[in-house]
Amino acid sequence: MQIPQVKINYGQANKIAEVIKNLPKEEQGLNFYSFKKGDKEIVASDMYPPLNHPQAVNFFSFACLHQFAFWLGDSNGYEKPLVGLIKGKESKGSDLLWKALINSLNKNENIFEPKYLATLDSNELENEIFIDDKGIIPFQDFNKRLEITNAYGNWFLENKTSPQEIVTESNNTEKPLQSYLNQLSEIPGFSQDPLQKKALLLAMTLANRPEAYLDVKDPESWKPIIDYHLMRVALRLGLVELDGSEQGINKARQWTTEESEKRIRLAVYEVMQEIIEKSGRPMSFLDHTLWLARRYCPEMQEPDCPKCIFSTACKKDTELFQPVLRTIDY
Repeated sequence: MQIPQVKINYGQANKIAEVIKNLPKEEQGLNFYSFKKGDKEIVASDMYPPLNHPQAVNFFSFACLHQFAFWLGDSNGYEKPLVGLIKGKESKGSDLLWKALINSLNKNENIFEPKYLATLDSNELENEIFIDDKGIIPFQDFNKRLEITNAYGNWFLENKTSPQEIVTESNNTEKPLQSYLNQLSEIPGFSQDPLQKKALLLAMTLANRPEAYLDVKDPESWKPIIDYHLMRVALRLGLVELDGSEQGINKARQWTTEESEKRIRLAVYEVMQEIIEKSGRPMSFLDHTLWLARRYCPEMQEPDCPKCIFSTACKKDTELFQPVLRTIDY
């Protein structure tokens, strides 16, 4: 069987890097507490804990453990994003998860402690955590989520430590970020992914929060955070190009193979490293900038190209999608 070819377009990478390089430097990325609307700060209390919440690190660790697979599929492939209702408002994907989890925290402050998660059963996970206004949130990978929740909780009990303690230990090293990522690479739910998407996201969350839980003294340890949204944007921007067979599967949103997904994801990882180097901006800046871009380049609606900051440099291959594959890594 012929292996699908995936190619990086370095000329396109230079164009996108130039756009990013010329963006205002004030934007430092998501802080997982609030966002700016004009000159006004809006506290996102419906998604994140208040400042200095005693369970904040437990909350963010559990939330990032479950940052994967926010979509529904059928026998053909991708069907639609996962959507739910929280306090009367429709929320999608990661936003739905954050809002469901903050509701759980507000009802039970200790719910994300490892000792509780280690013995959590399916009924408790469904009815105390993964729940919205309509009832149980229909994750198609629920059993896997329960499995990694229990394994994650048990790991901390067996190692007689806590999410806060491994952050504190990492902060006491010369390279806190690298030390923290090394610790996470041993924890179930974070340990499977060689590109450490969820681990990097958790590190960025704790570093960017106003409390700066993770004291990053080694910014060179940041690596690209590659999820399916970023892969979709990278393909549409023309940063990564697919051959005819894989392109057809991708445009039809059909199931792909693990080998094809791996090749595409690694290519996006490499091109993001190239853009970081050429633009001189850190991954946290790229992550936020490309997150804004994917708002205008969504899964189910027509892209709103004029609103996108990459519009003049983008190849606008808007029929392209992300690789469709079930994984707990992103």
